[in-house]
Amino acid sequence: MTNSVSAAARAADQPTKEAGTPHPRSPRPAVIYFFGALGGILFGYETGVIAGALTFIQKTPGFPASAVTTGLIVGGIAGGAVFGALVAGRLADRFGRRPVIFVIGLIYIVGSVACAVAQNNTWLIAARIFLGLAVGGSSSLVPVYLSEMAPARTRGRLAGLNQLMIVTGLLLGYLTNLALSGSGDWRTMLATGAAPAVVLIAGLKLLPESPRWLILHGREEEARALLAGTRSAEEADRDIAAIREVTTHTPHRRELLAGWIRPAMIIGIGIPILTQYTGLNIVTYYAPTIFESLGLPHENALYFTIILGTVKVLSVMVGLQLIDRLGRRFLFLAGSAAMAVSMSWMAYEASRGDAMSPGAMLTAMSIMFVSYSLTWGPVNWVVLGEIFPLRVRGAAMGVAGMVTWLATLGITFGFPVMRDAWGLTNTMIFFVGGNILGLLFCKVFVHETRGRTLEEIEEDLRERYDRKQQGKSAQSENGSTS
Repeated sequence: MTNSVSAAARAADQPTKEAGTPHPRSPRPAVIYFFGALGGILFGYETGVIAGALTFIQKTPGFPASAVTTGLIVGGIAGGAVFGALVAGRLADRFGRRPVIFVIGLIYIVGSVACAVAQNNTWLIAARIFLGLAVGGSSSLVPVYLSEMAPARTRGRLAGLNQLMIVTGLLLGYLTNLALSGSGDWRTMLATGAAPAVVLIAGLKLLPESPRWLILHGREEEARALLAGTRSAEEADRDIAAIREVTTHTPHRRELLAGWIRPAMIIGIGIPILTQYTGLNIVTYYAPTIFESLGLPHENALYFTIILGTVKVLSVMVGLQLIDRLGRRFLFLAGSAAMAVSMSWMAYEASRGDAMSPGAMLTAMSIMFVSYSLTWGPVNWVVLGEIFPLRVRGAAMGVAGMVTWLATLGITFGFPVMRDAWGLTNTMIFFVGGNILGLLFCKVFVHETRGRTLEEIEEDLRERYDRKQQGKSAQSENGSTS
């Protein structure tokens, strides 16, 4: 994979090096943000399409169904994403963001086709793991790229665009499932995942390199030209000065373990785990299966998932307007409380058995989707994209992405097993506890970053650590004198 990225880096960089000057003009900001976030659509589509295809796969000869096999098919993509997220961040720091995005697009195309032509469960699981390399890479790289491109005053809204693309891809996957449900053609469902990847690769020529990466690698004039296209001249000068200042710190290969970075790493590991333990993804991946287990016909279950997907898209659109108004920390806390309540309602409805109201369950799930999409959905990607220092941002985001997908793997593989062993009601109660834990974590560890530049956030980390060390020194001196 490293050789592929290196070749892609040379190809992507060639026009700039031949000219010896910065790009004559930057692409329009809307173009940058759209193609920068397009990886989110691919991520969401692969999540949504497997939810509807699963029933048809299990009815195909040569694809025997079991709780473990179901967990591996759905969770296989998360298994590959663990490695993809970790490697993509490191490669992006070395070769740049654009070449890695190019390779991610290629993996999406090959992986989608490999899933579509699978002849048995083993083949399909292996193809899903391979496809997961791209899902993990895009999940760790897209938030970083958007955060680095966006001005501080609108960074929350623009970096959160990744979540809007994810839920849009999710809805497109659900719609594809419904369109093909009459034929049960799950192979075409899975193959169509290649289409957005083709658009991503075609649009890569319009996607500039991250200005922060350019400055870090001594290409300041190119960075200045790009920044001038996405913010005012005053903001561009201020950002360049701030980026230049933080890049003067000497990096160390073990800097991720440094004491001053530790608070960011605690958040970067804790938030991805707790995001999965909200329980949102069991609804996302298994909504049709849940509805069918409660007695609904498959086609009705698909209609219900489309309603949920639409609710999610509309909610994220509203949520993006709130990030820079209400702040990241407030939305985390409010979202945890609301999801704990809605998951409790879902558990209650599941406990009623045959007396359960499908309308009430759909309403509870919709509230869950709205709560997540207004808060944790967009905010967790924004916070992860902005809390890490520049020199280790790609590597740190890779670790956060790896943790995200390890937690996703645990949930997507574990849910069918937990449901069979504990029952649906007790499984949902488990996720109520996850939301309560998320609220307590954010109250203790998460600091507000609204309206601050990435460089100010980095300096904050250093200053808090220095104050803590000075306090320890003062206590030590007082103890020795007494």
